[in-house]
Amino acid sequence: MPEENVRRRFKARQIRFVIYFLVVAGIAAWRYIPRPWHPALTLQTSHHIIYSTATRQQTEDTAHTLELLYNAYSNRFSQLPRFQAEHSKLKLKLYKDRNEMRAIHPSMGWAEAFYSNPYCHAYFAENETNPYHWMLHESVHQLNHEVAHLQLAKWLEEGLATYFSTSRLLTNELAVGRIDPNTYPVWWMELIAAGPSLEENIRNKSVIPLRAIIENRGGPSMKAHFNLYYLHWWTLTHFLFEDERYRSRTLKLAQQGGGLAAFEEVIGPVDKVQAEWHAYVLHLKTILAGVDRAFLKTGKVPATPEATWTNK
Repeated sequence: MPEENVRRRFKARQIRFVIYFLVVAGIAAWRYIPRPWHPALTLQTSHHIIYSTATRQQTEDTAHTLELLYNAYSNRFSQLPRFQAEHSKLKLKLYKDRNEMRAIHPSMGWAEAFYSNPYCHAYFAENETNPYHWMLHESVHQLNHEVAHLQLAKWLEEGLATYFSTSRLLTNELAVGRIDPNTYPVWWMELIAAGPSLEENIRNKSVIPLRAIIENRGGPSMKAHFNLYYLHWWTLTHFLFEDERYRSRTLKLAQQGGGLAAFEEVIGPVDKVQAEWHAYVLHLKTILAGVDRAFLKTGKVPATPEATWTNK
């Protein structure tokens, strides 16, 4: 074959490769690169800047809720050595609805909100009883990263986010630890601890061993059991931060990151805590099922004798 023909064919292959690459890159850009977005208003609070396409009232209500979260978070964690009381204002992009946020961020997948430094991204969930819980969850991640400067194991990072975001919103307070049933992942409680005993629930896979939860390895597929993982992260954090035996140790646990070694040093042997936590989950499921109607009004888990938390 003449050398000129070889060169022509090689050049043609190069051109085809460039065309294929541009097509693939174009498809990837269409699917994954965020679209332009232009906020209709900007609102500043003591600690936040909100860029918004929601209504002014929705934006103001969101701003108020963010400040309630900030105060509640500061009350819990301001004693941490790396907590930064003076910092740049925290940034939120508030979209008018779910459709707009997903149109701007087509690669969001399952997420209902997300944090990507320096912005939290959320929409005003007008059709939900609690329109703020997705936003609150991501705002806790922002506070962990930009204010408290925590480096947390996954269970505690997500557990803290859900601990705050599932809390009751009152007029001028986020009542941390008082559970709002109209929040994620509380509404999935039927998935966890389906049977009466710890051993049975580990067998039927409605309970993931806490060692696997804390170490973030050895458990079932996260993709297939997404909600179940969040239930474990939330209930374990809620248990430790609300139980009078452990709540005084949680600040030190957060400071040390929440890994297995820190957990057993600060909290105690994981197998012992697992039995106590499991009994707490069963108790919480009973309350959320509506047996205790007082809970539905207050969101406060009723105090019980310590024997309630043992695994009989």
